[in-house]
Amino acid sequence: MQDIFFFLFFKSLCFFLFFLLAVVYDFRNKSLPRYLIQIFFIVGIPFFLFSEWHYFFRSSFSFTLPFLYSFYPLFFSIFMLAFTKWSKGALGEGDAYFLLCSSLYMNYMSFFFFFLSALLSSAIVSILLFLLNRKKKKRMNELSFPFIPCFIPGALYLFIQIFSA
Repeated sequence: MQDIFFFLFFKSLCFFLFFLLAVVYDFRNKSLPRYLIQIFFIVGIPFFLFSEWHYFFRSSFSFTLPFLYSFYPLFFSIFMLAFTKWSKGALGEGDAYFLLCSSLYMNYMSFFFFFLSALLSSAIVSILLFLLNRKKKKRMNELSFPFIPCFIPGALYLFIQIFSA
């Protein structure tokens, strides 16, 4: 039991390190370095596979709905990556890779809460930027802001939830 606790603690620590680095890079450069994504993707694969084994393969295997739920974040992230290719810049490619790496570290409920909180935060930031630029009478065609820092409220909630239990 203690081994699983340390494993989950290390998994959470790796995710929050990845998140912190991604926020800093995205805020400064509006892009993520490829090596950061590759390192945390490779580190996240064993975490994802162990989570599958730990929750579903300890007893006799049954192909149930909760087993399929565990793959939803991964499939959703792959869809978002394909969407970035089709949309030609509506969602940044680094944002999609960030979601893909994040899906390896979280279960489906945490992942969708994380994603929806980022959408809500980005909507609030967009409205505030719109009102601010309208007041200053600036052009808004070239206005953009990094998306990954919008994940901060969801990450703070997940951080408090993980380390308060």
